[in-house]
Amino acid sequence: MIKNLLCKKIYPYYNSGMKYPNKNSIFFFLIPVLTFLLIFSIIPALMAFSISFFKINFFENSEFIGLKNFVKLFSDKYFYFTLINSLIYLLITPVLTLLSLSLAMLIKEKQSGQEFYRTIYFIPVVTPIIIAGIIWRYIFNEDSGILNYTLNLFFNQKINWLSSYPENILSVMVVTIWRGFGYYLVILFAGLMTISREVEEAAILDGAGFFRRLFQIIVPQLKPTITLVLVLSSSSAIKLFTELYILIPGAPLSHKTLVYYLYHQAFEKFDISYGSTIGIVVFLLTAGFSYLNIKLIEKEK
Repeated sequence: MIKNLLCKKIYPYYNSGMKYPNKNSIFFFLIPVLTFLLIFSIIPALMAFSISFFKINFFENSEFIGLKNFVKLFSDKYFYFTLINSLIYLLITPVLTLLSLSLAMLIKEKQSGQEFYRTIYFIPVVTPIIIAGIIWRYIFNEDSGILNYTLNLFFNQKINWLSSYPENILSVMVVTIWRGFGYYLVILFAGLMTISREVEEAAILDGAGFFRRLFQIIVPQLKPTITLVLVLSSSSAIKLFTELYILIPGAPLSHKTLVYYLYHQAFEKFDISYGSTIGIVVFLLTAGFSYLNIKLIEKEK
C-alpha cells in the first residue's frame, strides 16, 4: 500500500505506458531517507511527547505524573513571557520576505553581475554564527560600540541595545534578518527566473506600471515560492535560539524565547520532562503557523 502511494505521488503517470523504475526500486531508494527521518525525527518526537507525562531528570528516578507538567506550564509566568517574545519574533517573517523579494527583483533587473550580487548577499548565511554574533556584540556594545558612538556623536545619547527590553529584542531581530535575508533571496530569485519575461514585456507594452505588474503578474506566479519562504522564516523565528544565546546570554528569562526557556529547563535545571513539555508547545506553534501560511496562500488562489 505504501509503495503504491509513493509511486503514485512521485510518478503520477506511471500507469500511462511510460517507462519508469518499478515500485520496488522506488521504495528501495527511499529507504535511507525514511530511515533517517524515523530515527532522527519521528522517534525523538514521540519520546519527547511520552517524557512530558513523567518526572525525569539526570539525578532521580522517573515517575509518572500525568498532566502535571502541562498544568505547571500554564501557571508558569516565564512560559507566557517567552511565548510572547517568540510571537514578537514572528514580525521578522514579513520583513524578511519583503526585503528578500525586493533585492531579488533588483538583481533580476541587472543584466550583468547577478552572480556577484547573489554571492555578496549570501555571505551572511554562510558566516559562522559564533563569529557573526561576536561582531554584532561589538557593534551593539553599550560603551564602545559603533552604534552608540554614532548616536553620542550626533545626538549626545546612548541606547542599551543588549541589556534593556525591548531594545535587546530588536537587536536580535536585526541580526536574524541580516543572517537570513540572503538565503530567502536566493529562493525568491530562483522563483523569479521561472516567470516568463515575454509576459512582463507584454504587460509593459499594455501600459502596466511597476506595482500593477508586481501584484498581477509577479506575486501570483510566485505564490508557491512565497509560501515556502513564509513557512521557513516563521518556523525559524519561533525556534530562535543561537542569536539569543550569543548576543544576550545574561539577560533575564523574561527577555528570552520559548526555545531558550526549553534549553534552560532541560539543560541548566536538568528538568527533562518539563523541557519536553515546552518542546511540544514549540512544535504545535511551528506546525500551526506553517499550516496557517499555507492555507492563507491557498485561499488567495
